[in-house]
Amino acid sequence: MELNKENTKKIIKIITYALVLFFILQNFGIVKNMFFNLLNILSPFLFGVGLAFILNIPMSVFERKFFQHKKVKDKNAKPSHLKRPISIVMSLILIILIIGLIIKLVIPQLISVLVMFAGNLPELAYNIKEGAMELTEQYPEIRAQISSIEINWEQIINELMNFVKNFAGSVVTSSIGFLVSVIGGIFDSIVAIVFAVYILMSKEKLSDQLKKLIRAYLPEKRAERLLEICHLSKVTFSNFIGGQCIEAVILGSLCFLGMLLLRLPYAATISVFVGVTALIPIVGAFIGIILGAVLILSVSPIKSLIFICFLLILQQIESNVIYPKVVGNSVGLPGMWVLVAVIVGGGLGGMLGLLLGLPCVSVLYSILRNDVYERLKMKKV
Repeated sequence: MELNKENTKKIIKIITYALVLFFILQNFGIVKNMFFNLLNILSPFLFGVGLAFILNIPMSVFERKFFQHKKVKDKNAKPSHLKRPISIVMSLILIILIIGLIIKLVIPQLISVLVMFAGNLPELAYNIKEGAMELTEQYPEIRAQISSIEINWEQIINELMNFVKNFAGSVVTSSIGFLVSVIGGIFDSIVAIVFAVYILMSKEKLSDQLKKLIRAYLPEKRAERLLEICHLSKVTFSNFIGGQCIEAVILGSLCFLGMLLLRLPYAATISVFVGVTALIPIVGAFIGIILGAVLILSVSPIKSLIFICFLLILQQIESNVIYPKVVGNSVGLPGMWVLVAVIVGGGLGGMLGLLLGLPCVSVLYSILRNDVYERLKMKKV
C-alpha cells in the first residue's frame, strides 16, 4: 500500500479508534460509571426532549385546526405570534386533564377496596381463630404439639423493642431521603417541562441549526444519509405513539363492553386502567389483570376469576391481532417483526426496551429495506 496523504489519515484514524477501544475495555467499570453518572445529570433534559416529542403531536394538531393561514385577511383572525404558545398551553392542559381523569377514576376505587379489606380484617382474624379451634378439637395431637411449644415472652419483647428502635431510626433516615428525592424529582420535572417548552417554541430554528451542524462537519453524502435517518426516526416514533394511543383506546373500549356484558363490577375504572397500561406494548394488559382481579375480588371471588379468564382471552386477541395490525401498520412493520421487536427489546432493555424496541426495529427495518431496493436496482434485478 502506497503511503500517501490519504492512506496516512486512514492509518491514524484506525490507530486512534483502536487506542480508544483498548482504553474503554481496560477501564470498562470506570467508563460505565461515568456514563451512568452523565446520564443521571442529563436525565431532566432527556426527559424534556421526550416530553417535547410527545407534546409536539397534539400541538401540531391544534396549530393546523385552529391557526390555519388564511389567504384572505381577517380582522378577527388570531395573531400568528400567539399560535405556538397557545397550542403548547392547550397541549399541556390536555395531558393534565387525561392524567387527572385517570387518577380520579382509578385511585378512589383502590382506596375504597383497601379500606374494605382493612375493615374485614377483624372478621378474617376471627374466622381463622375459629377454624384453628375446630381443627384442634378434631385433631388433639395438634393441640398437644401447640401446647408443648415454649415461648420466651421476655426475649420476644426485647427483640420487638430493638426492632421498633431500629425501625424508627430507619424511618427517619428514609423520610429524609424520600423528602430529598421528592424535592429533586420536582426540580427535575420543572427543568424538563421548561426545556420541553423551549424546544417546542423554537423547534424550527433548532432543526435548522442541527442540519447546518451535520452538513458542516460531515461529508455531503453522509450528512444527507444521517438527515434521512433522522427524518425516518421522527416519522416512525410519531406514528408509533399515535398507534399506541389508538390501540389503548380500542383495548379499553373492548374491555368495558365485555365487562358490561359479563355484568362485572368496576367496569369503567378497570377499563381505563387496562387502556392506560396497554401503552406498554404486549405485556401492559397483564398489569391490568392484577388490579382488576383485586378490585373485583372484594365483591366476588367467582367474578374475579371470570374477569381473569376474560382479560386473558382479550389480551391474546390484542397481542396477536389488534397490536400487530394497528401499531405494526402505523410504523410500517409486519406483524411477525412486531412481536420479535417487543420480545427482544424487553429482554435486552426491560421496560425501556419494551417501549423503544418496536420503533427502533422499525427504523432499522426501513433502512435495510431501502438499501436492499437500491442495491437490487443497481444490479437491475
